[in-house]
Amino acid sequence: MPKKIGIILVTIGVVLFLSALLLFLYNEYEDRRAGQQTELLMDKIQSAIAEERTPTAKPTDIDEETKTEETATSEPQEVIPTEMPVVVIDGYGYIGYLSVPDLDLELPVMAEWDYSRLKVAPCRQFGSTGTDDLVIAAHNYNSHFGRLSSLKEGAEIVFTDMEGLENRYILKRLDTLNPNAVDSVQNSGYDLVLYTCTPGGATRVTVFCDRIDSAK
Repeated sequence: MPKKIGIILVTIGVVLFLSALLLFLYNEYEDRRAGQQTELLMDKIQSAIAEERTPTAKPTDIDEETKTEETATSEPQEVIPTEMPVVVIDGYGYIGYLSVPDLDLELPVMAEWDYSRLKVAPCRQFGSTGTDDLVIAAHNYNSHFGRLSSLKEGAEIVFTDMEGLENRYILKRLDTLNPNAVDSVQNSGYDLVLYTCTPGGATRVTVFCDRIDSAK
């Protein structure tokens, strides 16, 4: 009987080990995939910003009939109600990108938030740069917000919108919050908040920032 119990315990141990190994490998795969996707998206977003900054030639000598035909055949553009400029790339709306020099990160930021979008890129969950209450959430992939906890007070973070306007911030506070501390995030009084889950998802690493030109 003791021998059988020993075999059962060893078997359970092997199963648990293999399960942990598979989970680790899956997380590594997801992290790598997210990083590759981020690089491709950043190229597209920066190209879109460059196009926005390029002056377009004004049409000349085009008769009204030609204008009417072009208007009738042009494809309708997706309109996302938002106070920030949004550009649709690969079916998703983006409001710009984050630069975190201390982590050597540049990350696209989606206009809207849900769990499927978080697998692609960080997402705006609340607010805007115009009202100085922007909240951005991301997965804890190393290629996304997984290294937020290593930032130090005074670190600079830059958000560039889809018109190329840079918003520069300084890290004022880093905290670990409970998942239900929604008001502490959305009504923090800071100009920019970034957050992600800790490993296991029990708490949230949260970074609070103010504009450099109006640091409190």
